[in-house]
Amino acid sequence: MTKNKTGNNKFLKKYNQAQILNMIRVHEEISRSGLSKVTGLSPTAIGGIVSELIEKEYIHEVGTGQSKGGRRPMLLKLRPDSYYSIGVDIAVDYINIVLIDSTGQLKYKEALSMRNPVVFDDVVQKLYELVLQMMEMYKLKQERLLGLGISVPGLIDAQTDKVMLAPNLGWEDVDLKSRIHEMFWGVPIYVENESRASAIYESWIGACQNIKNFVCINIESGIGAGIFAGGKLYKGVCGSAGEIGHITVDENGPKCGCGNYGCLETLASMKSMVEKAKRMVRQGSSTLLNNVEDVEDITIDMLVEAARNHDQIAMNILTESARYLGIAISYIINTLNPSKIVLGKEFVKYSDLVMDQIKGVASRKSLSFPANKVEIVASEIGRGSSAIGAAIIPLKLLFGK
Repeated sequence: MTKNKTGNNKFLKKYNQAQILNMIRVHEEISRSGLSKVTGLSPTAIGGIVSELIEKEYIHEVGTGQSKGGRRPMLLKLRPDSYYSIGVDIAVDYINIVLIDSTGQLKYKEALSMRNPVVFDDVVQKLYELVLQMMEMYKLKQERLLGLGISVPGLIDAQTDKVMLAPNLGWEDVDLKSRIHEMFWGVPIYVENESRASAIYESWIGACQNIKNFVCINIESGIGAGIFAGGKLYKGVCGSAGEIGHITVDENGPKCGCGNYGCLETLASMKSMVEKAKRMVRQGSSTLLNNVEDVEDITIDMLVEAARNHDQIAMNILTESARYLGIAISYIINTLNPSKIVLGKEFVKYSDLVMDQIKGVASRKSLSFPANKVEIVASEIGRGSSAIGAAIIPLKLLFGK
């Protein structure tokens, strides 16, 4: 009985610490008496927990607030540059790595090109080198590192964090978490789907703060979605929620790697658009892309630049993909009824060219009532959202989220 009571007391203490840290984060600056009011804890309990958090350098005093009679209260704030979190985003041809502190401030970022196809062992080794390099650069002590979050474009088992399938990387049933944990013993490791990592970013410090029901759609080599429902990240039974890239938007469309035909990913992803541009050039279409010396060198950036220079072929490719994306979004509006949909990653490069098209198609093909309640926007950060979102995962745990 004593053992259970001790365990319960430790859990309660940890819970209260997390709640107090989160209230300080939400309010930015707040007094001890203010914490007592918003948490319901006694001034004595608040005093003890705050003293311990100050001693461990999670928070610090930053001056005095206004008084309603008597002594002016000391204000508390999260201490910057004290505890850190690392985020990594693994994509088809690059790795993004970021360092943020417990206040959510970005301290370091780096993008590294990777060869395609991505070799699992090469990625693990490169991650090890990048993280060590960053820890040495900032003289980070392991006890001040809250964790390492890794985002991957694939299906992540909700129970084990294993990468069950990442077709664009060519990975299947790989235990990335265990491999990385072996290299950084003692540092908590978290693996998440890249679209859900972006949704975490949007929820925590991005466009969807204080929004409980929203969807974050990432358009890159593939297309995926991170879903927040009732203020919580929704993963589904086995972690496959949000695989909207395999919604059928054209039954007569091309065959997808999943075996079906006309999946959204085959018609609206960066890869599909670039491949279509290459086909148009090979067929002798009149386009600025003919100026590219080797057709295989055509990239999404070249396609977008051509469209901005009034190239009709390039613009048609972008608007056609936008139409299919609008169809898929109409399904999301009807089934999930979100208040906001954020389109991110590579989409931000050409969002201004096609957003009206997407909104128009989505509105026409979805029910009018939920369509009138949803806001469709482009992400403000684009490619960097997944890495930062991955870094936020350990922070969320620190704040009891």
